[in-house]
Amino acid sequence: MQFELSATLECAGLSALWPKRRQAGALQGGFALLCVLLCAIVANAQSISAECAPAQKQLQAAELATMLNDFQSAVDGYKLAVQIAPACVEAMVNLGVLQNKLNQPDEAIKAFQQAIAQKPQLVAAHLNLGITYFRTARYDLAKESLRTTLKLDPQHAQARQLLALSLIAREEFKEAAVELEQLAKLAPAANTFVALGETYLRLKRYTDAATAFEKALQLEPNSAKTRLRLGEALDNAGETDTAIAELQRATKLDPSLPEAHYALGHVYLKRSNIDDALAEFQKELTNNPGMLLARYELGKIYYQRDRLDEAVNELTKVVDADPTFRPAIETLAQTRFKQGSIDEAITLLERAVALDPAWPNAFALLGRAYTRAGRREDAKKAFATAQRLSAEERKRLEDAVSKP
Repeated sequence: MQFELSATLECAGLSALWPKRRQAGALQGGFALLCVLLCAIVANAQSISAECAPAQKQLQAAELATMLNDFQSAVDGYKLAVQIAPACVEAMVNLGVLQNKLNQPDEAIKAFQQAIAQKPQLVAAHLNLGITYFRTARYDLAKESLRTTLKLDPQHAQARQLLALSLIAREEFKEAAVELEQLAKLAPAANTFVALGETYLRLKRYTDAATAFEKALQLEPNSAKTRLRLGEALDNAGETDTAIAELQRATKLDPSLPEAHYALGHVYLKRSNIDDALAEFQKELTNNPGMLLARYELGKIYYQRDRLDEAVNELTKVVDADPTFRPAIETLAQTRFKQGSIDEAITLLERAVALDPAWPNAFALLGRAYTRAGRREDAKKAFATAQRLSAEERKRLEDAVSKP
């Protein structure tokens, strides 16, 4: 029997997997990495297998219903076909695909498993089972099904890309990099190189990440998002001048691209180009008001330049949007201390040390604030804690350096 593959394209976004910028009420920085084809084996009306022949009429009716987007009728037709022809794996796989479309993943899984029981070497059944597990966040099971798919068909690019995404979801980045490297050789595509670059970033292989993003840009040279990621990879790799050039190109390609001005400002800040950094953070917030890191950096610059009212304004917005953002709480406390609002500074610093009881600087600042407030015993305890934590951190670093 001759088979055809029909497919509907679905982009499987793993936005939660990549490094995020702090946003007000949202997570930024993720994007759809690779696209997943939900495949179905479609029986050719002119060539029905012997196993499916008894249900030829039902198969044809189900195929017609699918073409008309009447998916429930198609599901009913394939169920009837399976009842009439219990060995018809084509009907089982098509049934599972349509159940996925109707958001019935558990039923789809049963259909694919039934097809595999009948025909263990059926690639489409293993693939679609893996897709269903992936879509329902059962990444360990997805990995198993997709590895089986690749054992049956090592050149199956779709299975390999979805396996890589499953590994990324499980934070198995080394294994994901291996799969994406193979996929890049098998089917070079810009989104594959981007996914590979993102994975290298998680592994702190910054030079490799930059190379992967460069390969993506060879295929899609006008992608501002990819150029932004290239700039960040180069910055992490210590190639600051090249990073600035790439980030400037990204902002020219798309002046409103979220995070691009922040990234450029961050590099300027590292170079002590404070005025340029300030301008970029302001541009970021014009485009992307919820970008809390940009607002935090802006508040820090205002604090350092004694523009205290402006610092309080920006840092308060950050802390209100994210009450767990300890560095912003600490800087806001320092600002209020500098303004003479000691009680408010103490309240903020007590929040900071509660969020991170192992951070010595916050305890030291709290000790200073207690001292200004005349709370000598509290100050003594805070300074002692700061000293103990500093000694522990110093010993930890010394131990790390002394290890072979």
